[in-house]
Amino acid sequence: MSEIGKLKTVMLKRPNVEVENFTPDMMERLLFDDIPYLPIAQQEHDNFAETLRQNGTEVLYLEQLSAEALDDGGEEVKLNFLEQMLAESGYVAGVTHDALKEYLLSLDTQAMVNKIMGGVRKNELDFVPADLVSAAEEDDYPFFMDPMPNLYFTRDPAASIGDGLSINHMTFAARQRESLFMETIIKYHHRFANKGLNVWRDRN
Repeated sequence: MSEIGKLKTVMLKRPNVEVENFTPDMMERLLFDDIPYLPIAQQEHDNFAETLRQNGTEVLYLEQLSAEALDDGGEEVKLNFLEQMLAESGYVAGVTHDALKEYLLSLDTQAMVNKIMGGVRKNELDFVPADLVSAAEEDDYPFFMDPMPNLYFTRDPAASIGDGLSINHMTFAARQRESLFMETIIKYHHRFANKGLNVWRDRN
């Protein structure tokens, strides 16, 4: 990929449920000034992607590559990815961690990736946290795992540099989970793994 030469391949993230899943109260924390209208955002995205294809650019999708990489890596890679994602979402252990893990592993890989990107609402899990005081205090907040609407800014979590790339440590907490997808793709997707691609800087 190049910013000055002919663009051969580009990775995009199609706006999806993560855009609809965040509320005005979450906008500042998730670094948005406004909430996009999903049907229009998808239409504009699809027009953009089709324009790229018509000009000879291969269009890849972050959500598809992520799921394929997890399947390529096998069950252990999938479990490690999920544990890391849960930890970076604030759940290292405990009943909420266990309930989220069980729920997400009950989905097929693509659905699991889509759900993590889109956010996991509290009403999707049929359990009551053991810490009832904390549960009561946070009852108004609708999510166990926040949506990631910034994912469609795919230029931010990684940058192509020569024959390698930098996987970036994101400054803001709301975006730090994003680069885990790119790390997983580069390590395990059959298109990139063991192909001599240099990672000049990892996400840590």
